[in-house]
Amino acid sequence: MRLRNSLIILGVLEDQDIEWFVRVGQTTVLQEADILIEEGVHIESLWFVLEGALTVTTITDTTKKLATIYPGEIVGEVSFLDSRPPAVTLMAAERTKVLQISRTELKTKLHNDTGFASRFYRAIGVCLAQRLIHLTHTTLTVSTLGKVDSDAGVDDDSSIVDPDVLEAMSLASRRFEYLLERASKH
Repeated sequence: MRLRNSLIILGVLEDQDIEWFVRVGQTTVLQEADILIEEGVHIESLWFVLEGALTVTTITDTTKKLATIYPGEIVGEVSFLDSRPPAVTLMAAERTKVLQISRTELKTKLHNDTGFASRFYRAIGVCLAQRLIHLTHTTLTVSTLGKVDSDAGVDDDSSIVDPDVLEAMSLASRRFEYLLERASKH
């Protein structure tokens, strides 16, 4: 079970935090092939993918798809931990709607609201831990079986997901629906 990273983040944050994202965020619509994040270029925002899909690729070969990012995922969160520019390019695979939170707004909120900061950084930590566990599990599967077990394999193995994260998923799904509904009106 590969969990969307914003669902992990929304499961750790509180309702007032989600309301803050909606209040300060800007809804942006990307058309197919529009670049959201460009490899090597510092980013100044955090985005929640609300609709559509983004393709993860490299600027040198945009035809090689490394991954796809779907609604319910968040991008740009690692920049708040690591100041290096991104190593990949994200471009709209189709018409895609995102909720954009400026880095300046987020940094101010993190500085002024220690409760929010604690929850936000914990959420990113849990998200990164899940990615690492998934990557480790995938690597072990590849080394043991000699191939990646398609969509039915590692992505469906809920045993690699923290039970506390699973418990928060229902609440996180409701929060994402609220975020989606409010951002559409915004």
